Amino acid sequence: MGILKNKKQILIILCIFAILVFVVIMYMTYMLKKIENNANNTIKTIVENDANNLKTKITEQKDILNSVANQIVTDNVIDEEKIFDIYDKSYIKSKFIRMAIMYENGKTITNDGFEVNYLDEKENFFSNNQINVFENRISKIDGDEINIYSKKINVNDNNIAILLIVTIESYKDIFSNKIFEGKGFSYIINNNSNIITSSNTDKKTSNMLEDIYKISTNKYKKEFETYKDNLNNNIKNNKSGEEIIETIYGKYYMVYENIGENNWLLATFIPSREIAKESNQALLTTFILSILVILVIISICIYIIISNYKKQLKLYEYAYIDPITKKGNIYYFRKKGQELLENFKTSNLYIAILDINKFKMINKLYGYKIGDEILYKIGEILEENLEKSSIISRYSNDYFSVLFNCNNDLHKQLEEIIEKIENMQIKNVDYKLSVNMGIYKVNKDKSITDIMDKAIIAHNESKGNVYNKYYIYDEKIEKELEIENEIEQSMNEALKEKEFAIYYQPKINIQKNILYGAEALVRWKHNGKNILPNEFIPIFEKNKFILKLDLYIFEQVCQDMKKWKEEYNKEFIISINVSRQHFTEPNFLEKYVEITKKYGINPKNIDLEITESATIDSGINIIEMMKEIKKLGFLISIDDFGTGYSSLSMLQSMPIDILKIDKSFIDLIGKNKKNVVDYILNIAKELELKIIAEGVETKEQRDYLLERKCDIIQGYYYSKPLCKEEFEEYFRFTSF
Repeated sequence: MGILKNKKQILIILCIFAILVFVVIMYMTYMLKKIENNANNTIKTIVENDANNLKTKITEQKDILNSVANQIVTDNVIDEEKIFDIYDKSYIKSKFIRMAIMYENGKTITNDGFEVNYLDEKENFFSNNQINVFENRISKIDGDEINIYSKKINVNDNNIAILLIVTIESYKDIFSNKIFEGKGFSYIINNNSNIITSSNTDKKTSNMLEDIYKISTNKYKKEFETYKDNLNNNIKNNKSGEEIIETIYGKYYMVYENIGENNWLLATFIPSREIAKESNQALLTTFILSILVILVIISICIYIIISNYKKQLKLYEYAYIDPITKKGNIYYFRKKGQELLENFKTSNLYIAILDINKFKMINKLYGYKIGDEILYKIGEILEENLEKSSIISRYSNDYFSVLFNCNNDLHKQLEEIIEKIENMQIKNVDYKLSVNMGIYKVNKDKSITDIMDKAIIAHNESKGNVYNKYYIYDEKIEKELEIENEIEQSMNEALKEKEFAIYYQPKINIQKNILYGAEALVRWKHNGKNILPNEFIPIFEKNKFILKLDLYIFEQVCQDMKKWKEEYNKEFIISINVSRQHFTEPNFLEKYVEITKKYGINPKNIDLEITESATIDSGINIIEMMKEIKKLGFLISIDDFGTGYSSLSMLQSMPIDILKIDKSFIDLIGKNKKNVVDYILNIAKELELKIIAEGVETKEQRDYLLERKCDIIQGYYYSKPLCKEEFEEYFRFTSF
């Protein structure tokens, strides 16, 4: 009986032990599957990130080519040297190894002085007006593997192709295989499975599917034949997917992702043993130790949990942490920010976007190592000066995004942060930086993308402002953006439909009591509504549409002047405003001269008005520009004189003909004993310049100016701005 009892007890113990072992095995199997699934999901995320990074790189390269081609066409640049100047003098040079111009005869010239011939395939480069990508070419210059981005353009009735060349090697910087200690590898392929480039130094062929087949086991080769067509179709149709590949080197987990550009895909191969390596070791160890003692089993379980956590943490770091600042990246910010938005209850949640002005110059002056240390320090300053619950990320270059609560004085907190960043000290060295920041107060928003967009808009408002380093998004910005968008959507069509009308405000020579001329002013009537110049001119200045509009106005005025000369034998001095944007455009005066010749207008009858603020623009050599204008025979007047900050010495050196006194000073006539008008009149007499007083509305103002020998008056006292027909009636029938 005792033996049976012992046997029974032993059997029960063995059963319990077996059950425990079984439970442990089942649990470990479950954990292994979960770990593998999590790892696989993280790998997919990494591959998606790599694909997105590659897409961004390709899109940037195409955008650069489009920008260069558009600039060449817009500026009608036909000279090779000038075309290469566009490339050489811009940051885009660092993105490519060279630029080339191809002519229809196949002759191709590069910016670094080489000449090659593509006669045998010129049809490929001139087949359409789209951006074409020619993959895996061997450079005829240095033998490197290259991709060629090409776009056909027409300049001066001649077709040329603009080529930007990038090395195949440059695409490798997007690969993230280091997370598996270099044991994985990646391919960039086209939809024919041809390899563009690869991190795999042991690749066997130039086709990925053939490469896979060559390294597959004999057993797998048979399986591969059965679904090769399906895999091939997925790749041809730019679909994403995943496969398990059995090779002579072991089993690999393959993830392929459509890049969305050039019909390319990114395929990444990770050894399965690497994905679950630690889990398999833990399973074996736990099984052996579970036979000896349950405590060891529990310890192993803890070890597995910790091991899994560390592995996930490592993968998480690669996917979501910025390696320079050790703060979150853009993916982290969007993920955590979206979670916060969906659950936040505070009414004092803000998002900030900030960057360092001219950070590229810092890298250039001090080196990238110091640049990285500055970025790291910015992350520290943000962390130290914001609540612990804040979400801080470096999402691009020198740009940071922050979600934070502020229950105290927001302005004070922002100023303290800006002060610390702008006066940063690293290793006892002071660095003077310039920060701009855009702020948006989160209301009932539920989209992280929407609030980032609004913060970016506010940031753009602060950009370049040395006095207000931060701007808080408000309803005014939103309304302005709506108006600006509406205007920009309709401006090109409005010009085409001739919605812009020219009005002329007469100018009277009060000393001789005769009509001197007029100022040409633009008016816009759109959908039955008059849009005021101060609403659309600043927008046109910003987006450079003013260049087209000014040219249109200039030609319309010349047409009118030709008519007045032919029909009424009248010639006047007509003043036309010239935007400061023209002074940054080469050869704009040539277009003006061509128009005057076209209509037979003497340039001495055209007064080009330049605002005083344009004369002190640091980016414009205004004196040289004025000399060129004078050489061509045009008159020059300084508009709004007295409202800017130009110095008297600068005024003396300007080859101008006329000073226009701003209306704000004319309005003070009779209100002050000492008037700046007298001062300006005296300056003009000393410099032998004509004076035009604008905005004259009363007889008192007119008499005051007449007595002080002012030359010309413009304003409502004599006439409001008139349409062409009214102005013709005015100069024909009005007596002075």
